[in-house]
Amino acid sequence: MLDGAWSFVRRHQRKLAITAGVVGGLYYSGRLLVNRVVEMQAVAAKERTSKENIRRRFDQNQRDCLFTIMSLLPELSEQVLHEVDVERLITELRTIHRPQASPRPGGNSGETLESGNAWSVSKSPSVGVADGGAEPGAEASGDGNTSAAGAAVQSTSREDGVQTDGAAEEPRRSKVEIWEEIKIQSFARTMIAVYAESLLTMLVHIQLNMVGRSTYLDSIVSKLVDSNDNSVPLEGRYESRLSVTDEQNFLMLSWWFLNRGWRQLMAQISEATNHCIRQLPLKERVTHRELAALFSGIHQRLRENGLVQSLTTVLLPLGDKNVADYLTSNRLAADQVFTPVFVRLLDQMRDVIESTDFAYVFNSCIDRLTAQLLESLQESFPEPLPVPAPRAPLPPTVEGETVPDLEGVVREFEEFSASPESRVVIVQLLPRIAREGHQILNGVPNHYLENVSASREVQALSAAVYTAENVAQ
Repeated sequence: MLDGAWSFVRRHQRKLAITAGVVGGLYYSGRLLVNRVVEMQAVAAKERTSKENIRRRFDQNQRDCLFTIMSLLPELSEQVLHEVDVERLITELRTIHRPQASPRPGGNSGETLESGNAWSVSKSPSVGVADGGAEPGAEASGDGNTSAAGAAVQSTSREDGVQTDGAAEEPRRSKVEIWEEIKIQSFARTMIAVYAESLLTMLVHIQLNMVGRSTYLDSIVSKLVDSNDNSVPLEGRYESRLSVTDEQNFLMLSWWFLNRGWRQLMAQISEATNHCIRQLPLKERVTHRELAALFSGIHQRLRENGLVQSLTTVLLPLGDKNVADYLTSNRLAADQVFTPVFVRLLDQMRDVIESTDFAYVFNSCIDRLTAQLLESLQESFPEPLPVPAPRAPLPPTVEGETVPDLEGVVREFEEFSASPESRVVIVQLLPRIAREGHQILNGVPNHYLENVSASREVQALSAAVYTAENVAQ
């Protein structure tokens, strides 16, 4: 039997060798393929874990940006409301002399903008601007009473032997002048709030994403260096580390915009608002579309004046004079602040601000907040009256009947096809416009801030900064 088996092997030696080679090759290839698949799965799982880690860090960074902006807004809001004080003008308007009248039961003359009654002074007949203008007769009467009261005081002073100052008192402004300033400052404060919140949002997102990327890279490099893992080569030159001091000094740059830069912004916005709103009569009745055109005109004026090109000096302390002011105000030493890492971060941040992407995102933020503002102001416009219902179709004429009144038919068709828009006197919109500026800065919850922070453009800019080239180099 053994001889038979041996003779079979000798007869089929070639075939058996080929079969063994094929089987061995298949087995080896299978093992190699399995090992390759397992290796690819491990690499994919590692990459997926790394991407999820980066995404988790990035999402947490965006939440930190939102909380940081919310903590900085009160400081900015306090200064804006102090510098553009519309409520002070309302108080001044109330103090203008008016004939004595018995107070209404339950009246409250000290009601302010936040009380819910939108400037009760605009509804008071003593103000003389019921529909946006001033009554000349009431104004003259007020001036006459004031002169009489002044003469009585001077006569009493002479009788008592008291010497009065020869300098004349500062003349009071007329009601129309005060209302004109209220009009301009209401628009200006709201526009300042829109632009300042947009810039603060972008500034904080850029800062925290640059710091977040540097921190992430430092942690990765530390792990690779400590584990002596050479499987992941480090491309380029990496200079660590972002120290706590450098991070604090870099984040402190927002102080410049909160205390100095926004004032430059206020000056440009005030000029553009004054140029576009000054000639608008207080009695003018505007539609919602015309109000949107007013805001669009202010935006266009700012673009023509080169606001975007001046944002670098608004957001960063550039120049020897500004740097000295920044260091002195914060009691910092130049040699301790301007370290190589800090200078590199500052240069990259300046490159981002001067880029076209920043200008595009900034304009999109302004448009988004303005659209939300106009949507809120839509509530101040009453619903237009319903269009008249069309009559029944005219019967066809036959021989012997009179021709229908075609002019009446055309007029009816025009009335039916036109979509009337409600109009509101501009002076009645001023309280709501000023209140929306207050809401943009101090709203709780702040829907304006949530809207601009969650915009796709801001998120895309944050992602571009977070995934950019090494910010620590």
